[in-house]
Amino acid sequence: MTRLRLLAAISVVVAFCTSTLADEPTPPPAAPELTDAKTETSDAAPKEDAKEEDAGEKFFGEGRDALFAGKYEEAIDLLKQAVAADPEKTRTSYRLYLARAHRYAGQEDQAGPLLKEILAVAPDHVEAGRLLAEIYAKAEKWQEILDVMKPLLKYRHDYPTYHLLAEASYHLDKHDEARRYYREAIKLNSENARDHYQLGNICLSQNLFARATEAYEAALRLGIDSPVLHYKLASAYFNQKNYFGRIRLITVKSGEAGEINGSWYLIEPVAGQEHRFRAAPKNSAIYHVAKAIADGLDDRPDIHLLRANIYLNARRFQKAYGMFGQLAATVPEDDEALFYFYYAQSAFGVGKFEEYLSLLDKAIECDEEAYGATRGDAYLLVAEQFNQQGELEKYIEYLGKAVQESPRTASLHLKLGNAYQETRQYPLAIAQWQMVLDLEPEHAQRTQLLNLVEKFRSQ
Repeated sequence: MTRLRLLAAISVVVAFCTSTLADEPTPPPAAPELTDAKTETSDAAPKEDAKEEDAGEKFFGEGRDALFAGKYEEAIDLLKQAVAADPEKTRTSYRLYLARAHRYAGQEDQAGPLLKEILAVAPDHVEAGRLLAEIYAKAEKWQEILDVMKPLLKYRHDYPTYHLLAEASYHLDKHDEARRYYREAIKLNSENARDHYQLGNICLSQNLFARATEAYEAALRLGIDSPVLHYKLASAYFNQKNYFGRIRLITVKSGEAGEINGSWYLIEPVAGQEHRFRAAPKNSAIYHVAKAIADGLDDRPDIHLLRANIYLNARRFQKAYGMFGQLAATVPEDDEALFYFYYAQSAFGVGKFEEYLSLLDKAIECDEEAYGATRGDAYLLVAEQFNQQGELEKYIEYLGKAVQESPRTASLHLKLGNAYQETRQYPLAIAQWQMVLDLEPEHAQRTQLLNLVEKFRSQ
């Protein structure tokens, strides 16, 4: 019983205390502490900065929307206010979009300084650098592009960066750099026909003919189909000695030799077989030179000269000789020496040896330094041809001219001595053999020549 009374008493006390506390009024809040004026000013500054930042963001958002809505002047006004709200130049996006707005409005002279400001505070800002480089590209300021883009290459390896660097290097004739940049650009974007074309131009100028061919073929496949491209591709194939490619016999209902027929160049009709032609495929020099002529380059002597040289180097001398003859009156003065040299080779190929030497003399007259040394070899070539034909007098005549061109060449004296022996002109033969021994006392045939000299001298 005692325990029950104790619990009841505790319950009464708790109820009383709870009631008493609930009835007490809530005390008023404590009065705020007073602060000095200096503290109030310092607290107000961030609020002002926040207001400026909010205003800048507001103008920026509205200006960006106006830009993408095509309202360029309105966008410029709004974005200028955003930039004005950022005197510390920390919000690069404000200036970037303002520069874009100026570009869309055709005010690139005002966009450039903004982009330079961005790069001054953020040297790794690739987007600003690229926009500035594009402005320079339009103005053809190639060195400025390199100055801007090269430092940014370490931050981003993307197609636009490599493309801009390649274009700038190409126009500055820095072909090694341009070739490297174009190759990287093509790895990232293989569908730009101009990149392939420019790479082909660089490789052709550097005598990298196989790579030039590959690049030009890619450009052609991607849509650049011009007479000049075909001419350059023909040059690349020519320098790889791919003159006619793998010739095939094809049937053509209507066509003539020298024409393009689909993917074939018709070389010549097959005798005795109607509508049958020997034809060269597309991957050959003759196809593309003919294509260039068919597409509008037929009034240029250089392309006709290339076509004639294709026939010459393919040893189709008769055709080449006729082509060179047609070109004789139209060759520019600067190309005369090279033209006459090749024309001479075609004359030699058809057995016109006197004309060959005459044409070679014209080439030498035009450029003694380049072709003067070829005269002696030409005399020897003609001499050998006469020797094969059994015309020993002509053989001796032109061997003598070769000796006059190169009097210290022991091998020529030996040939001439042997020719005199064959025609039984022994004193002349002995003189030539003796000259061989005088020029080369340790000649490989020394003992034999001494015996010959002794033998015919005793006679």
